[in-house]
Amino acid sequence: MPSHPAARLPTIDTPPALPTLPPTLRSVEHAVPAAGEAADQSRFELFEHLGGNRATVEAFISQCFAESFGSRIEAFMPRLFSVRNEAGDLCGAFGLRSASRNLFLEQYLDAPIEKVIAARAGKRIERHVIVEVGHFSGAFPGAVRAMIGLLTARLHQEGYEWVVFTGTTGLRNAFCRLGLFPIDIQAATADRIPADERAAWGRYYDHAPRVLVGNVQAGYRAMRLPAPPRCCLAGEPA
Repeated sequence: MPSHPAARLPTIDTPPALPTLPPTLRSVEHAVPAAGEAADQSRFELFEHLGGNRATVEAFISQCFAESFGSRIEAFMPRLFSVRNEAGDLCGAFGLRSASRNLFLEQYLDAPIEKVIAARAGKRIERHVIVEVGHFSGAFPGAVRAMIGLLTARLHQEGYEWVVFTGTTGLRNAFCRLGLFPIDIQAATADRIPADERAAWGRYYDHAPRVLVGNVQAGYRAMRLPAPPRCCLAGEPA
């Protein structure tokens, strides 16, 4: 794979409107870039959506998860972002939640997230430097690597030190191919969420999601280095 150029800090802006959803969408859990595919972040921009501008992004995320897992996404993260190409097409989306409040993925854990990270990092971790990412969604594989790169740059810009998320094998492969290797904490299992919410997740838990933690600074540096040899986890498309 080619070397990754210095990440351009994403645009902080809200577009007046988003285009109609593409006819076929997939969660990034399966929208994994092909080997050797260029990740030209300069072709994409990152937008944060506030107020009424969230509706189209929410619909995009909902459709992605419905098509990939049969999931019904009924609640969304406090901050939503979209990734758009030069033509203004909506290509990807994700959400952020600061650990200044309880995180969704803490339901899977036996201890607060800062304690879990501290045990791995060997030092005290404050909650305000932790952010949760969710709703990873992409319209096509080529946008995935750019979305991860823009996300990493944005978290670095905002001063976060640790990023946490849940990901299936497919999403873990996407990070691996970019030279990003999050720390695997444990499985994210359906029995840890309220029983009345499980049906809404459809087949999501059939795809072996796991709780993952990444150091933002390490990821930001890695995005500037040549990608390692291609790797993937067993059981997912190469």
